[in-house]
Amino acid sequence: MRTIYLLLLMLGFKAAYAHNPDISSMMIYEQNGKTILLIKSSLTAFEGEVDYLYGKDAYKTPEEFIKLVAEHFQKNCSLIADGKRVNFTNVQVQLGHETNLFAELEDFPKSISALYVKNSFFKDMPNNKCELIIITNGLPQEQYILNQENKQEVTLQVADKKWGVVLEQEGFNLYSGFLIGAALLLIITLISFVLIKRKRLITDQKKLNKKEGILGEDFSFHSQRFIAQN
Repeated sequence: MRTIYLLLLMLGFKAAYAHNPDISSMMIYEQNGKTILLIKSSLTAFEGEVDYLYGKDAYKTPEEFIKLVAEHFQKNCSLIADGKRVNFTNVQVQLGHETNLFAELEDFPKSISALYVKNSFFKDMPNNKCELIIITNGLPQEQYILNQENKQEVTLQVADKKWGVVLEQEGFNLYSGFLIGAALLLIITLISFVLIKRKRLITDQKKLNKKEGILGEDFSFHSQRFIAQN
């Protein structure tokens, strides 16, 4: 059933992706025992992004173009499953009016509770929209749109056998808590440093005053002795 659903999606989206550079899809699915990530869009979209970042003179052959596409993909796409980053291996690019990028997901877990997805491959396209589609055994099916508004990223959590989107505000609060904690630690460290420094200065000053007192008493003694002798 999942295979049929996947085929229908790939066939149904082909026309749209082949003619509109602002539209793309990112699929996560299983094939022959491996978990595959597939990014589909028009060749115009891939060329536009590569030309914008690297320049039109950066490649002269299809092989050089594919190398730049793969490099850009590795820099701008990421998956984190249950806090562990997923590595992309065996990246392949099939050029055509509709261009496909395939990558194997190394050690992708069969069962996960949280998944972070980011695909900013086409971030320089002002109206870019990427449809994220997850179709793997052991995980619920999910479709979600990545765009400029959500910064081409989403964090999903499984609850009651369904994916739920972790709101940006929740992530912001978590990040803010981390920043506040780090700031407090820095302030405490600075205060401790200042207090220790001040204590050392006071101690050194006391030693200096004591030394000057001893020298003053010694000088006074010798002065009185000199006067008595004369």
